[in-house]
Amino acid sequence: MNEVLKEMRRTNRFITKKAIFHYGKDRELGRPDWIMLYQGMVCLAANQVWWTAEVEEVFAKVRHGNKRAMKEYLQEQNRQLDELVLKVRANLTPNDRLKFKTIATIDVHARDIIEGFVRDSILDAHEFGWESQLRFYWIREMDNLYVLQCTGKICDESLSKFTCIHNFSKLIFY
Repeated sequence: MNEVLKEMRRTNRFITKKAIFHYGKDRELGRPDWIMLYQGMVCLAANQVWWTAEVEEVFAKVRHGNKRAMKEYLQEQNRQLDELVLKVRANLTPNDRLKFKTIATIDVHARDIIEGFVRDSILDAHEFGWESQLRFYWIREMDNLYVLQCTGKICDESLSKFTCIHNFSKLIFY
């Protein structure tokens, strides 16, 4: 039984890694289509990794002189939310609908954070507004997913130890 569990974890980790890199490599596919290719928990993890990367890219653009980068990213997030809403209104299986609704909920929260950054002029990655957020990274050197907040690690467990059973809104950690 332990071997089955180990293989399940390895497979889960591999699929998550594949989803993260697939999303970044194939932007022509479209986010809703990308979401349809993967399981809910994989999409949630990959989505958070890419949100972190995109926000940090916005901070880099601001640092290089594009003072409107955060507002432009807010517009991009609203566009992505509109795409998710259109997909939720389409003919989906109950599991796919739940997956899209869960991702939309996370995206609304992420959009609200960026709205706050625009309102409060948070334009640097070292400001508390960003440091206080949970940030998801796939660290290549470690070949693993890490969740950071402030400058300390919250969790450095292998993603493959996170399992979702039936309902994407209820994650079981072991």
